[in-house]
Amino acid sequence: MTTPLRIAYAGTPEFAVPALQRIAASSNQLMCVITQPDRPSGRGRKLAESAVKAAAKHTQTAIFQPENINHPNSLEYLASLQLDVMVVAAYGQLFKQELLSLPGLGCINIHASLLPRWRGASPIQHAILHGDESSGVTIMQMAQAMDAGDIWMQQSCAIDAQDTAQSLHDRLAIAGAELILPALARVASHDYQAHAQASAAVSYCSKLHKTDGLIDWSQPGQAIDRQIRAFFPWPRAYTFLTGKRLGILSAQLVEQEQTYQRAGEIIATDKLGVDVATPKGVIRLQRLVPEGGRAVSAYEFSHAHSLLGAVLGDQP
Repeated sequence: MTTPLRIAYAGTPEFAVPALQRIAASSNQLMCVITQPDRPSGRGRKLAESAVKAAAKHTQTAIFQPENINHPNSLEYLASLQLDVMVVAAYGQLFKQELLSLPGLGCINIHASLLPRWRGASPIQHAILHGDESSGVTIMQMAQAMDAGDIWMQQSCAIDAQDTAQSLHDRLAIAGAELILPALARVASHDYQAHAQASAAVSYCSKLHKTDGLIDWSQPGQAIDRQIRAFFPWPRAYTFLTGKRLGILSAQLVEQEQTYQRAGEIIATDKLGVDVATPKGVIRLQRLVPEGGRAVSAYEFSHAHSLLGAVLGDQP
């Protein structure tokens, strides 16, 4: 990259940190870091800063935390920076057209899927939930329509049978960081042109809610295994036992073909975990969070409860 770019970086969670660090360490000019305002967090509801803000403090760069990035005051400030480009990664606010057009080269987004598959707010979780064999990262030109912009670069990443949303998230965050500087070189060059997404292959994923974690034990074991892995660490899979909520942090599909009549029945307990029958296959629960309690191994949980023959899923 012959001429350093004047860049603003917008991001909020951990996913956005590696790419920020890569840009900050480059020869480009990082003009400011934009992140969400500090929010109340935890039981004490104390103000907590975002992961990106914490990382930005080590860059000696201005930190900008507007309540509304599309507000005229925000636009005025960003215009004063005379930006070449804005890089966005999981920032958390929609950009209106005036903002998208403000930098000379527009706004570039790091998206955690191989677009056009899984446009939307939860691509990592949906890739696991639907049994995709691979995911990846897309660097795209931002457009007014959600995740519909032209593609500059992509990198694929295999999804392993044991992957959780957390483990896949961590690999994709690194992949995004590895792609961002080569992608910015393309954006600034006249030798490359972004290509349009294939409209016939578009799929969407919605924002997740806590209730999405509720397990339906009438589903086959493979689907339940994917749900548990897709929703770790959030919103976290859960079920009910004798009317009390039981969070599930980890589990394993130990048998796929055997059929069972009583879905959700606990059929075995030992040091390896607690085995639960599904209409097709067995799920072995490994780490649990009892209602109002701390995380424990399923084996430890089985010592304190009479589990054999109990049926999970009975809501209060």
